[in-house]
Amino acid sequence: MRIELLTTGDEVLDGTIVDTNAGHIERQLDALGYRVERVTAVRDDRAELEAALRAITARASVCITSGGLGPTDDDLTVDALAAVAGVDFEHDEVAWGHILARYGDRPVPPRNRRQARRPVGGRLLYSEVGTAPGVALTVGGCQVFCVPGVPREMAWHLERHVLPALGTPTPGVVRRSVRLVLIGESTAEEKLATISLPPEVAVGWRALDTEVELKLRGPEAAVAVAEAAVRRLFGPVAIEEADVATAALAACQRAGLSLGTAESCTGGLVGAALTDVPGASAVFFGSVVSYANSVKMDVLGVPEAVLRAHGAVSEPCAAAMALGAQRALGVDVAVSITGVAGPGGGSPERPVGTVCFGFAGPAPGQVRTETRHFRGDRSLVRRYAVAFALDGVRREVMGGKA
Repeated sequence: MRIELLTTGDEVLDGTIVDTNAGHIERQLDALGYRVERVTAVRDDRAELEAALRAITARASVCITSGGLGPTDDDLTVDALAAVAGVDFEHDEVAWGHILARYGDRPVPPRNRRQARRPVGGRLLYSEVGTAPGVALTVGGCQVFCVPGVPREMAWHLERHVLPALGTPTPGVVRRSVRLVLIGESTAEEKLATISLPPEVAVGWRALDTEVELKLRGPEAAVAVAEAAVRRLFGPVAIEEADVATAALAACQRAGLSLGTAESCTGGLVGAALTDVPGASAVFFGSVVSYANSVKMDVLGVPEAVLRAHGAVSEPCAAAMALGAQRALGVDVAVSITGVAGPGGGSPERPVGTVCFGFAGPAPGQVRTETRHFRGDRSLVRRYAVAFALDGVRREVMGGKA
């Protein structure tokens, strides 16, 4: 089944709003085992809409459009669809009744009658969340489903009308993904090329900044074989969880350990990533954002002599910060970050992108340090530092067996 999406609206192409509808539809279809082949976006222009619909209905078996179902003159999706199908409109009394009911005692603008038009041979997908019904019409060999552009209404129509109409995809075809941490997409692909996967399994990649998602699609048994081979190949780089923050928390929870952080250049981003995960409070106790050296000394107990001798961006400072966070927060495990995120502040000894990490616990006084040099702008350096810290916690807690 070839599925294509059509998004309409000047505001999308002008950048006034971000098209989140296509992403939502794609995720819902993917979860059911369907695959979207193409997404097209056009302006609120009748000729452009008709051209896009003619092209899509000629090559696709399903087309889902979003937007252009309102009552105003620039809502042209249904007009374009009827023109492409070569059909007229007829008034749908049920849809009109729904519109009247939504307005209640208020007068209904005459323009809203446009939303009660049904292309001959099609059907309206009645709405409980807005005045705009959806439209279903078959054009040639293509099923066309038109849903509103308002995200809440689009999601309702998709779940209530569109997905049930599509039915079950090809049996036995499944999708699995393996999340790889702190490895580049091209490096991961080169490594994957060193092994053979079942030929019936399709492989896809999605770069996620500090992580890469390796996607596998095919018959269930073959995908299971491929996933096991991928996890053996990448070893500790591959995580079971949805992201590295979740993986770090899961490792701590399995080990029965509490976690805290001490952050300088990341300014609380590690704590924010952890608390984005539901249920983080079972493991994560808190964070000390020690941006100033005075806070490093007064709150975390970093010796002034360490700062004088080695500087704030150093492994001795990172070690003291981690041990200090462990004491101050009363946690079993603590991670610290101190670095030069840029754009200024670098030196020949510590160039921009230099970040030092400390990993303390769970044994008393146990602390391990590392230094990494990340490339990129300030934002990217900080994102990589967060990912490295979280992955380091995961590996530390699992004793290097991750």
